[in-house]
Amino acid sequence: MMFEDRKARILIVDDNLINRKKLRMAVENLGHDAEVAIDGAHGLKAAREGDFDTVLLDLLMPEMDGFQVLNQLKSEPALRDLPVIVISDLEDDTDAVTRAIELGAEDFLPKKFDPAILNARLGACLRKKKFRDQELTYFRRVAVLTNAAEIIEAGRFDDNSLNLREEATIGDPIGRLASVILGMAREIHAREIKLLRRIQTLQAGLILLINGTLIGVMPALSRMAFSWGSNPLGLAALVDVIAAAIFLLFVLVSRSFPRLSRGDIGFFVAWAFLVGIVQHLTIFILAEHVEATFLTLMLALESLVVFIFAAGTGMENASVRRILGLMAGLTGIGVALYQRFEHGISDQNFWLFAALVAPILYAIETLALSSKRPQHIDPLTSIGLMFVFSAAFAVPLAAVTGSFIPLSEILSPLGPIVLALTVISIAANVSFLYLLKFSGPVFASQTAYVQALSGIVWGMLLLGETLTALAWVAIILVLIGMYLVESKTSDQPITIKRDFARS
Repeated sequence: MMFEDRKARILIVDDNLINRKKLRMAVENLGHDAEVAIDGAHGLKAAREGDFDTVLLDLLMPEMDGFQVLNQLKSEPALRDLPVIVISDLEDDTDAVTRAIELGAEDFLPKKFDPAILNARLGACLRKKKFRDQELTYFRRVAVLTNAAEIIEAGRFDDNSLNLREEATIGDPIGRLASVILGMAREIHAREIKLLRRIQTLQAGLILLINGTLIGVMPALSRMAFSWGSNPLGLAALVDVIAAAIFLLFVLVSRSFPRLSRGDIGFFVAWAFLVGIVQHLTIFILAEHVEATFLTLMLALESLVVFIFAAGTGMENASVRRILGLMAGLTGIGVALYQRFEHGISDQNFWLFAALVAPILYAIETLALSSKRPQHIDPLTSIGLMFVFSAAFAVPLAAVTGSFIPLSEILSPLGPIVLALTVISIAANVSFLYLLKFSGPVFASQTAYVQALSGIVWGMLLLGETLTALAWVAIILVLIGMYLVESKTSDQPITIKRDFARS
């Protein structure tokens, strides 16, 4: 509080009208602003509500005298540093003066005062108030620096948590120190965030590779299953039943089944129908008529469908890099279609274009899981519930159509293939949910590119399929597209975790 820059505000507390007027006139003649209170209670209320520099307090007042007011002022943290000059006719009463000083009064002035004495004593109080305010400001600013240092030392901070921006704008030594601390903290934070982003991208990339590799083998395994006489609906039902049984066994052992609301049940029913019936049947039917390498390459179109929807609805940012990456992937798929297309009408062309349904189904699932999946249910449990509801759909449908494959077939040569499809389906779905949670739908949909590459490799290894030179061009374009589409940048603030006290 700089008194050189403004008038001081003086509170006058006196029950005598003539004394109040006399004091007010004397204070205003000295160039200060004065406010009066008619008794101790009003004076205490005015002191609490106003911003005063000094109080001129009468000691002898009815109901609440000056000693009581003084005692109350000094007992309140917000008012204890407010200077008080007591004024009374008790100038000859040494005990009263001593008591007032002991209670915290700065000085004593008789009611028959000389204006020069008032000016001197008032000036001394105002200077003391100024120095005290400066001292408190200094302590407050040091406390801000100390708090910022403790936050940095604890290793969990960002730019806003340090609260140093205002201090850093002041040009004194404390301000310059705050500026240095803030600058260093920002630099450390930026480096740590960059490192965390890289780690997150690597983690997401690893999950993406695992997920794509798992799903990529499913068309090849499906074709192998069909070679042993299975059918699409029966195969889907059998996989769902085994997966549901594994989940229910896990629930019995752990004795933990999630509580589901009507909305939760509705979501899992819809998801189960989409994945367990529509999606599985589509893949299994297409696998009968389309080579595994080509089918998995078509699945890469999922990325384009997801990107168009996510960018169009504002779910994710449509950056130039992402657009170029998805266009490269789309071009690769176009090349793959061109090199397989036959002029004229043919069954092959029909199944080539029918294969476009698969990436659309996967894209619908990706977008639904990203925006609608109940987040209070963990990914593993979510997948288990999906398979339970899927089995509830698939088994009756397979039984009615005469397509059901009995569980005894697990002991036949078909068994290992079915078990592999089940385990792969569970692992792929769980890993995909984690990928979706950490990286967003657009990046998660890039698993389709990995699926394409994985499917090509598995098709060549398990089925002896081959690729033309043009197909390899398509694969290279798909790889370029996958590289350009990066993981989503989280909208949530990130705080670093480093123990500077040990470093």
